[in-house]
Amino acid sequence: MTNKSTLSNLTIGFGIVTSMVLMLPLLFLNGTPALDNDIYVFATLQQQQQQDKNITEIAAGGGNHSAPFTIYIPDMVEINVGQTVSWYNPTEVAEPHTVTFVMDNTTMADVVSPLSVSNTTEFAALPPNSNNEPIVIPGQNGTNTLIAVNARTFNPAVIDASGNVEFMKTNANYTMDGTEKYVNSGWFLPKGMEQLTPGAGNTFTVTFEKPGIYNYLCILHPWMTGTIVVR
Repeated sequence: MTNKSTLSNLTIGFGIVTSMVLMLPLLFLNGTPALDNDIYVFATLQQQQQQDKNITEIAAGGGNHSAPFTIYIPDMVEINVGQTVSWYNPTEVAEPHTVTFVMDNTTMADVVSPLSVSNTTEFAALPPNSNNEPIVIPGQNGTNTLIAVNARTFNPAVIDASGNVEFMKTNANYTMDGTEKYVNSGWFLPKGMEQLTPGAGNTFTVTFEKPGIYNYLCILHPWMTGTIVVR
């Protein structure tokens, strides 16, 4: 009886070990534990869908109230000529970002801009009776200096090879030919939060027509940088 019992136990144990060995390929998919299989499959499917659409998505920022991110995810992407990259802002708070390509350093734009206005100009706060007030510095010769957000950082804008400035619509979809001096997305915020900054958008999309290395940054967070390599 003892020998038969021992033999039976050995047989069962061998069967369990064999089953585990056979299941190992199912436990890992490309090094991903099966517990994370749903996430892996979703990410793979999303990547395949992006490739099918010829679009690569990049998150600009992220995080929450206590720890907003100031990074692009991923911060480097390789694509082929004719492919498209689309940036979006997934942050849980209204933290704006930009995607700004500066190919000519003389075209770099500051976030704020001093502007001369008549000293009789009156500014009304929006919304009315809110705790909002412009920065106005008293000047001479019937003028004051108004400190405002620079439109070339706030709005989607392009400076072409000849130095001409073109403003685009919010959530611009731009085709870059590689001769530009400056290409800027404008400020964009998480979807549904753009009304907190009137005129801001949610996305920025670029199709690249020329091979090269395209570096970009967020004007609002200059340490936040990314690279698009176009083959």
